[in-house]
Amino acid sequence: RFLEGKMVNVIRRFSRFFIANSYFCASMYRRLRLKVDGVINPPLDSSFFKPSTPKPAQNYVLTYFGVYGKEGVYRVVKAIADAGVSVKAFGFASSHMNFLNKHPNIEFLGRVTDEHLVELYSNALFTLFSFNHEPFGYIPLESMACGTPVLTYNKQGPSETVVHNETGWLVNGDHQMVVLAVKLWKKGYDGTIRRKCRERALDFDIKKIFTQWVKILSLCEGEN
Repeated sequence: RFLEGKMVNVIRRFSRFFIANSYFCASMYRRLRLKVDGVINPPLDSSFFKPSTPKPAQNYVLTYFGVYGKEGVYRVVKAIADAGVSVKAFGFASSHMNFLNKHPNIEFLGRVTDEHLVELYSNALFTLFSFNHEPFGYIPLESMACGTPVLTYNKQGPSETVVHNETGWLVNGDHQMVVLAVKLWKKGYDGTIRRKCRERALDFDIKKIFTQWVKILSLCEGEN
């Protein structure tokens, strides 16, 4: 962290503008006493990530295991699967996942193509996004773009994109996540939430984000 702080400070001194990709990221940089000029979220290609079917199967819950371990709290996934929820997981294998490999309610798909991912998002009942550290989080945004709500933690980057009780659910810990996941699996949710998910995701469309960057670049040119 010390070395990262020194590196970022050097980069900041040579930068005219310093833009964070989320308000959570901005808060981390400000703790390093860096001036953050603004926040521009990463862009989403909503023409690609979109619902693939008008009648989603909704017979599984989708989750993701990241290569660095910052995404995917495995004990939470196991507890949810132990309760009878059918889980499909994509991403990267890890030595910490050995106890999940033979679980009857977990299907680990490994790495998938983007096309397959759109199908997985679109047909899931909801996307479960447990994480240890996530500055922004593309998984929730991609899921919402495909019309599927997200269950995640009320913190860091994902809490800035998921709207509680409208495009998903934000919980304050592992226990709440497990309890709500099982409840949603058994009782479902209002179908209008899927439409709201798509509408929310469009706020992050690449065309809108491009416009924000153009404004920043225009300010740079104005100072020359």
